[in-house]
Amino acid sequence: MTSLRRLMTLGLLPSLATLGALLPATVWTAAPATALPGAAVSPAVEAAAWLEGRVGPGGFVPTSSGAPDLSATAQVVLALASANFQLTGAAQRGLGFLEGNVDRYVTVSGSDGPGQLALLILDAEALGANPRFFGGTNLVARLQATEQTAGSDDGLFGTQAQVTNFSAGGYQQGLALAALAGAGVHANAAAIRWLVDEQCPDGGWTSPDNASNPCTGTPANSAGPDTNSTALAIQGLAAQQALGGTTEARATAFLRSAQDPDAGWSFFPNTAATPGVTDPNSTALVIQALLATGISSGAPAFARGAATPISALLSFQLRSGIDAGAFLFPGQTGANLVATYQAVPALAGQAFPLPSPAPYQQVASDGGIFTFGGARFFGSTGAIRLNKPIVGMAPTPDGRGYWLVASDGGIFSFGDARFFGSMGGMHLNKPIVGMAATPDGRGYWEVASDGGIFTFGDARFFGSTGAMQLNKPIVGMAPTPDGQGYWMVASDGGIFSFGDARFFGSTGAIPLNKPVVGMAATPDGQGYWMVASDGGIFTFGDARFFGSTGAIRLNKPVVGMAATPAARGYWLVASDGGIFSFGDAPFSGSTGGTHLNQPIVGMSGTWLG
Repeated sequence: MTSLRRLMTLGLLPSLATLGALLPATVWTAAPATALPGAAVSPAVEAAAWLEGRVGPGGFVPTSSGAPDLSATAQVVLALASANFQLTGAAQRGLGFLEGNVDRYVTVSGSDGPGQLALLILDAEALGANPRFFGGTNLVARLQATEQTAGSDDGLFGTQAQVTNFSAGGYQQGLALAALAGAGVHANAAAIRWLVDEQCPDGGWTSPDNASNPCTGTPANSAGPDTNSTALAIQGLAAQQALGGTTEARATAFLRSAQDPDAGWSFFPNTAATPGVTDPNSTALVIQALLATGISSGAPAFARGAATPISALLSFQLRSGIDAGAFLFPGQTGANLVATYQAVPALAGQAFPLPSPAPYQQVASDGGIFTFGGARFFGSTGAIRLNKPIVGMAPTPDGRGYWLVASDGGIFSFGDARFFGSMGGMHLNKPIVGMAATPDGRGYWEVASDGGIFTFGDARFFGSTGAMQLNKPIVGMAPTPDGQGYWMVASDGGIFSFGDARFFGSTGAIPLNKPVVGMAATPDGQGYWMVASDGGIFTFGDARFFGSTGAIRLNKPVVGMAATPAARGYWLVASDGGIFSFGDAPFSGSTGGTHLNQPIVGMSGTWLG
């Protein structure tokens, strides 16, 4: 008897989330999602409200014995975020509990579990926390470290032991790809290739992989391709922009042929020999997969008469009583926790990764701080007489503080930003023009207009242009994700890379309409943007172009930029505080119409803290 069949015989949910209760089961979605036609938002809110009540004062969902259920807690947090409950007490308590129990949750068969790490990354991203600074660890780096780099499973996230117990495989691979995309990481080609190569001729994916569960298996034997693994594979590939052509066509054809007569789905495909019995878990996952490909859950191709996938899913929701809003599971009585948290993202019209809150801050030359989108205010120098004007700022990795730097190198720290030293009382050959913080927040760099670098705390020196003759002055810098290097940019767009910072190109030899005033690196360190004072954007490496103000008449010049956590957008800020948002960067306000004592000189994206 197969593992899947044994689970079904025991009456467990036909969803991979229940295979050891280790992975995020159907609460994930790919790519920033908006509610598409056919998505029912109110039922999602009702279900999320019920889930809120499952999170206790300690921040966890308890098992029947009262012990913390870390898997359920992680999935409930993500479900709450998908229904815009991310700022509620329950969601924040849950995230805080998970942050304090990272190793306890992610360890599977003696190693980091890719599914668990991916779920925590998705949770952090959805609630505006930094997945690279979560519970004292870098979740993104740890997930990347689980990838096999040789052999027949080159590119697979997870160990063979984890594959054996269904903790690694196609389902988790899709989840990991979605999580990395949300963190702004372009997955290695091998990781994408592994998943694409696992697709069966009929367009579906098996669990855990084709070696242990061949494509030739049949639903009658609880084997072969299933809807859940297929749905997660679709979401992961779509999030990485690696789904298309025959892969996508075959995958959607599989889902269409696997659909039940009531427009829902069961774990295995509906066939004449084994008619499907729709369950809410599988139906929700497939709806998310359709959303990830841009297909509405109400699309005619997936309607069965008057029935749609959404109507099939809603048929399991309790409409009255103490558990109103929760979902049932076939063959069971009463509210079912797993069915409920799996249903919410689909009903909310979301696919993984969920959109991340994207707060930002502006700083003026007098050190005045202006916060938007939930960014917190920790103090400013707006009312302090400064020796020299402020020229830049950097947030702490947890979003609970920031540093300001003045042109004489003076440092002003607020919130949990620690003071590690400054150049304030020292002679400088050229003024300071910017700063950057190390990934762990225990140090920072200052950069001068001649490219001189000054290090404090755990910031390391990797080189400078201080002794070089520059064509144009340095105007900014950006660190690499691991803090083992940095880039500097000059006003002519010349790029100078040090440490592990790679050179991807520059505009140093290109005539510019206006000078470059700043730069931002992609979260994976494989590219960067440069911005000119007219808002012209120049992209290099894996940095994508989402728009610019280069052809727009501006009231005031652009003075800086910041990228969103997923690197799918960016903000530009002008000296009057006007904000211009592109891609997935939300506009959360500006000081463009406000009288300022001094001009804005920079901005930073941050975390909710």
